[in-house]
Amino acid sequence: MKNAVILVAAKSADIANRIKSVLEQEFFIVSDICISGNETIRKVRTYHPDLLVCDYELSDMTGVQVCDVVIKSGLCSVILLCNQVQKDYAETLFEYPYLICLDKPLNKSVLCSSIEISLKSRKGIRSLENEIIKLKQDIETRKLVEKAKGLMISRLRITEEEAYNRMRKQSMDSQLAMKDVAKIIISTME
Repeated sequence: MKNAVILVAAKSADIANRIKSVLEQEFFIVSDICISGNETIRKVRTYHPDLLVCDYELSDMTGVQVCDVVIKSGLCSVILLCNQVQKDYAETLFEYPYLICLDKPLNKSVLCSSIEISLKSRKGIRSLENEIIKLKQDIETRKLVEKAKGLMISRLRITEEEAYNRMRKQSMDSQLAMKDVAKIIISTME
């Protein structure tokens, strides 16, 4: 996961550059640094980083306000650097693995381990989200095919197997997906 793109945001360029330096020493790719919340949100939308490492205190807004936009928009996961009170507050608003809160002052090994965990979790989540999308598409296709078969059975007085076989043959002959064949049958028979 060392080839993941990370964006760093802190209240000063000095702090952001120190964090960037630590991450680059560990061979992470840091796309840029930010010192304001608005700049951070704009750069997250521009760079599409895999992860945002964000200080709780920024020049124009809090890290929680940045998280609100970034996490709720599904742009990337966030590691928020904060004190215990800020951590308790942030963790009530956002769930793991989208947000990991780390106590300040930072420990290099904890930061790097947290980044690895966050990136792996995000990759797993993306895989599951893609699988859900595919399953929804499969269900939609199945619904259309069943509806088309039902129309063919009632209008053409054929069996379910014959209806399916005709649809499958039409799909192969026309090189159209079953979903598209089903849509055509539904639109012509309804």
